Amino acid sequence: DVAITKSSLAQVFQSPEILLKSQKSVQTMDVSDSTGSSLQAVAGTKFSLQSMAVYTAGNMIGTGTHQTLIALAESGCGNVLWANFLLAGILVTLSALPLLHLYHKFPSNDCLQQAAAAGLGPFWGKWLAFVNGQLISIELIFAVTMQATFFGKNLAARFTDVDDVRFSTLLSIALLIFLCILYRKVGALFTASIAWALGVLELCTVGILILSSAICVLASKPIRPVESLVDWSQTTFTKFPSGIHMAIFAYGGFPGMIQSADLVENPGRNVPLGIVCACLMTTIIYTAMSVSVLLVSEPAAVASFRNGFDSLRNVLPEHLLAAISCTVLSSVANNIMENALVVMENMKQMFPMHFSRPADSFTFAAIGFCTFLNSYLKLNFLGDAIDFALILQFAIFAILCLSSQGGSLGARFVACVSLLANSLLASWHLYHASAMPMFILTILVALPIFVPQRDKRE
Repeated sequence: DVAITKSSLAQVFQSPEILLKSQKSVQTMDVSDSTGSSLQAVAGTKFSLQSMAVYTAGNMIGTGTHQTLIALAESGCGNVLWANFLLAGILVTLSALPLLHLYHKFPSNDCLQQAAAAGLGPFWGKWLAFVNGQLISIELIFAVTMQATFFGKNLAARFTDVDDVRFSTLLSIALLIFLCILYRKVGALFTASIAWALGVLELCTVGILILSSAICVLASKPIRPVESLVDWSQTTFTKFPSGIHMAIFAYGGFPGMIQSADLVENPGRNVPLGIVCACLMTTIIYTAMSVSVLLVSEPAAVASFRNGFDSLRNVLPEHLLAAISCTVLSSVANNIMENALVVMENMKQMFPMHFSRPADSFTFAAIGFCTFLNSYLKLNFLGDAIDFALILQFAIFAILCLSSQGGSLGARFVACVSLLANSLLASWHLYHASAMPMFILTILVALPIFVPQRDKRE
């Protein structure tokens, strides 16, 4: 009795509004239930501009830092992979600038939805909002899959020196099962104080990577000459622009911060400006981190790292290095739970007849299935698909800014430059790499339209 009826199609076509509302409610819940509520409980006030910038930067800097650093070294970017982080950060910051205009005009959690409806009309506005919501959901599922795989490999390496796929996959799946059970029993995985402490701890450990070359000097260990940072001999020309595309993965996370208006003082100013400041902060941190690591290790050595802290393997005591590396695993668990909560609510809101209750089981099962496939089949398209999803979201920001009434000439110029730069980068990568990630992303974005919905009259 499941059929695609007129009313069910209407329900799917209305899903852009439902999806963004779900994202607004869930992401606001995640922020307020984790870092936001702890800060407000302690300080008694909402986020200032500085707090918003630090919080957003903390969300952007995660396990993607280590994954991207290693992936860039593996892909042939060589000694100049630090420039990939720098140029990707500049592009991300440029892409965030249109939010200054959009949020000033629509200072609320559903800023993009309102901007889409006002600038493109009800029909096309709904469709663009729907696509943006789908991109966020797909990006999160793929990111969690990569994080779960990363967790399994790093934890397995602490028990055995052999690369045992079955053991690492078992650990990844065990983490997902544990988080699903804990979610059902407790609700929120991390209390506000724990989430805030983990975020601060994560930023501190990234600071250790930034200081890795200085630590080597203090320990009387040799470092590489500064001139090696501009040595292009190990860099493949066609790989360098694609490396910029790859480095964007490390900057994911800030689009979700758009729904933070309820937690911020003067949201029309502080939310977008805080995001832009966070992009600048993260760009500086990533560039300094990669430069410091490259002064300690050759790119070929970085490509064999399990995480960035391996650059200090013969410098710091093993027990101290192991303790520092454990923060990577706790960060993964935190990111998985936060991202999974958003996906769960999206499923329940978009398909209420199918996912009124079992959204958590479906979400974790889907992540577990993707993690299993990724471990055995090496789904290398996941990172590219996430990068394409982020670039498409950046393009949506630019399109909404251009379609909005009352934008200044400067805002429109920045939006045009952002749209052009992202289009050129995506086109270059599509030409020199496989089109499969974009093809899969397109199918998944459109998939809900063809999912049968139960008729409300049943």
